[in-house]
Amino acid sequence: MVIGARKMLVPAVGLALVGSLLTGLPATAADTDPDGPSPTAYARTWYDVAIAPATAPVGTPVQVHGYIGIQPDTIWERRQPGRGLQVKIYFDPSGTAPRELLTTVVTNDDAWFAKTFMPTTSGTYDVVVANQGTDVVGTQSVKFTRRLASQPVRSVVVSGSKNGHTARVRVTVQDVVTRIEPQTVYLDAGILTPGYSANIYAGPAMTNRRAEGRYGSGDVTTGDQDLWDTFYSGTRTYRLSALHPAGLYDVYYEGPIRVETDHWDTDGDGTLQSVAVPIPWKSVTTVRVRRASSTTISASSTSFTGAKTITLRGAVRKVQLVSNTKAAIRLSPNTPVKLYFDPAGSAGPQHLKTVWTNSEGIYNTKYRTTRSGTWIAKYPGTDLQAPSERSVAITVR
Repeated sequence: MVIGARKMLVPAVGLALVGSLLTGLPATAADTDPDGPSPTAYARTWYDVAIAPATAPVGTPVQVHGYIGIQPDTIWERRQPGRGLQVKIYFDPSGTAPRELLTTVVTNDDAWFAKTFMPTTSGTYDVVVANQGTDVVGTQSVKFTRRLASQPVRSVVVSGSKNGHTARVRVTVQDVVTRIEPQTVYLDAGILTPGYSANIYAGPAMTNRRAEGRYGSGDVTTGDQDLWDTFYSGTRTYRLSALHPAGLYDVYYEGPIRVETDHWDTDGDGTLQSVAVPIPWKSVTTVRVRRASSTTISASSTSFTGAKTITLRGAVRKVQLVSNTKAAIRLSPNTPVKLYFDPAGSAGPQHLKTVWTNSEGIYNTKYRTTRSGTWIAKYPGTDLQAPSERSVAITVR
């Protein structure tokens, strides 16, 4: 029974296949073995290679994977799975650093391979197949774009099963600090199993737990629906500002994922068979959204001879929700500020004192300073307000 099918080389949901036909050595006779061509009896390779996800925060996992086929010498013959092929994966980082060989993998019985990496920079993964281990007969490349990680990052794998087939997708998010102006929040998705997104509206989603302002619990504004860049990788974006609730947001994956059960059209009817696997609607991780704060510090004297009692002064300001339609930056009264002193050298900062801002949001304290170093003022933050810090350098002659 056909559970799901799509025409060969006709992209689902209007997306372009990441694949190519590449020519290398002079043509050799086509292998007639019913199990497919041997790893050495070919001259051209066919690629369907992707990276999942294609864009993600620095240091989070990404998977390079795909099918590699053998292209017969005559155009009327169907390509065949390249089983047991050695595939070398290189990474060419953006900039002047040289390309390096990361690993060698072998295609399985479905001519599929997959390998996970932890890139720290943007760059290109080159997937190379060589005939008899030396002569390159095909290369395909996929690009990865690193996104800066300014807040804690969470990367989780979500899965679902149907009729003995399992679909897996990686969802990567990072915490958010909101300000007055809206900013873009990224939820990256990468499908890890052979297949593709079964719906253009599928993808990661998030909902707020905490009602605040004009938003009730669970009704945060809908994210961008223009999601999938390839079959395997996409990003959903949200625009969040200080008007949105602070607190925890639940992250889900919505929509089915198709798992391919016959990538090679073995029955010859011109379609590739697949199963649409639903992903359970349940929270898989969380995003912590906090409003921004700022802390200042100044010293009554920053350069002096011998020990001296100096005055440390500063303020804490917070981005706060003023009404359902307005947020503002306000001084924060009755707020703790931790003062650290980091002496010159390798000793590291030491917590010396905790002070509180007055009713106007200002703190003021005295401390006898005997050596050069840096005074650091830290507001520790809360579940709803992001921490902040500032420093001032002191020179004692």
